[in-house]
Amino acid sequence: MLVQFTTTDGKEIWINPIHVKAVRAKTGILGGKKNATEIWLSWSSTSTAIDVAMQPADVANLLNASTPSALLPAFLESDDETNIPKSND
Repeated sequence: MLVQFTTTDGKEIWINPIHVKAVRAKTGILGGKKNATEIWLSWSSTSTAIDVAMQPADVANLLNASTPSALLPAFLESDDETNIPKSND
């Protein structure tokens, strides 16, 4: 379930896809695209981003492929606004 990445500064990191909140192309101060992708990770009260030298679609595909399939039905059947699984009442 962990996915290995190498950050733009050469550090190896293993990411649990459950903690990934967003993947986006890295941009510069003036809005120009950089040759990196930001992976935003979040815990209960903090969030942080790491930069990897890959295309956003490639990062997303790796994370999607390693997401446990047992979690997918709960998200697919969830309420669109809140991502809270619907009750079986």
